[in-house]
Amino acid sequence: MPARWASALVLLLSAPAVAQDDPLFERRWQSLAAGGYEPLTIPTDWYDPVAVIEGQHTAVETMPVAESGIAPTALAAAEAWARAQNSTALLVARDGKLVFERYWQGSGRDTRFNPQSMSKTVTALLVGTAIERGEIASVDDAIGTYLPEWADDPRGAITVRHLLWMASGLEQGDDGYGYQVTPDNPIVRHSLGSDFTRRLLSLDKVAEPGTAFDYSNQVNQLLGLILERATAEEYEALLSQRLWQPLGLRTAAMPLDRPGGMVMTSCCILSRPVDWLRIGQLFIDGGRYKGQQVVPEAWLREMIAPSPAYRGYGYQVWVGDQQVGGERPPGVPLVPWQSEAFGAPQVIIFHGHGGQRVYVMPDKRLVIVRAARQWPDAWDDAMLPNVIWRATADAGETE
Repeated sequence: MPARWASALVLLLSAPAVAQDDPLFERRWQSLAAGGYEPLTIPTDWYDPVAVIEGQHTAVETMPVAESGIAPTALAAAEAWARAQNSTALLVARDGKLVFERYWQGSGRDTRFNPQSMSKTVTALLVGTAIERGEIASVDDAIGTYLPEWADDPRGAITVRHLLWMASGLEQGDDGYGYQVTPDNPIVRHSLGSDFTRRLLSLDKVAEPGTAFDYSNQVNQLLGLILERATAEEYEALLSQRLWQPLGLRTAAMPLDRPGGMVMTSCCILSRPVDWLRIGQLFIDGGRYKGQQVVPEAWLREMIAPSPAYRGYGYQVWVGDQQVGGERPPGVPLVPWQSEAFGAPQVIIFHGHGGQRVYVMPDKRLVIVRAARQWPDAWDDAMLPNVIWRATADAGETE
């Protein structure tokens, strides 16, 4: 067991649920306020300290538009719309090869961005690797198996599957502040503080597990903590060894709560948009990359099976149609809004704050990545996937 876990356990058992005398929080809060930042606009170099996610970079394979089966007029329409929505990047790949790539606002291929909650889908991928290795026996394991603090507590009976579904029955822990960015919000103090685990284990059970969808950053962080406990590895090492290096991605970073502490798993893998094409491609290629089985194929199928708590969500990933039609909500809502149903028979969505997106459409072997650091003017989750999918020839056909 890493030494930092022992010290973290002492903190968890001795500290109040919300620390009010955390110098790291105070430094980060003052810096955030001075910069006028909110979570979407924080520069990637603001985070300190960070854990390095070692990669093993291999070159991006490309495909000419003329050979891709995607109509150039559709790519032009997608580009114009993405640019109008304050995007910093738009990428389209087919058969695992980059077909289309545009950057704005000073970004380029090697510019890091913050994928926000797209990072949650990566956590679920890592859970699948841990189950394959026997480090986690099953998604139906009680989480008290891995959290001794809850071994004799009713919360310990919540299962790994309940966490993956975002149907844990645990409170949000925000004391009613929701997503308000204020130092009075205990979740803000948690996210900017020096211990990403303290708040987690203070959460009360408020509903029967498995019955209600309640999207929560804290639930994902619990999954990250379980992964560390089950594997006796730090999360950043798991991410590097099991995904980043096997997929040939460039070295990335994740925010740490404190030097030698734990990374924030629910958010903020500071990385390149182009690297998310390969992560999305896993759902098309059955978890394989260059002949290597990176993630079990059966696990990927399980990840995208709709949850009984909410049919538009699987294991830390959004699946299929979400909110369709009606009045467009302001900004980018938590549950994606789309003006029309998806044309593709299956759309898998990695979803991040402010419209960070990966769209995967397996039937035509398409992956789309969109990145931003400003709010869009009129976001529509059907726009990019439908424009591209409808203008793409079926597999084996040519235009």
